[in-house]
Amino acid sequence: MNNEMETMYETIYNQILHYQNQLEAILCQNSDTLQEEEQEQFNRMSIALQASKDILENMLTPGKKLNFIYEKGMFSLEMFDEK
Repeated sequence: MNNEMETMYETIYNQILHYQNQLEAILCQNSDTLQEEEQEQFNRMSIALQASKDILENMLTPGKKLNFIYEKGMFSLEMFDEK
């Protein structure tokens, strides 16, 4: 089971990296022509992918609060105690 879990973790993590690279490539190719709505979509996708990666990289134990600070914003994640 442990090996399966590690394989799944690596698969998900690598897929996030892949999507981040794809998103950056799209931005580089189209940065001058992006409409406001497309720029907003890019920002949301970028933050979501980075946050996903950060959540995977950090230990989430009950009672722990994490603050993720990015150039475009910040969010907090708090794990409640399991009672």
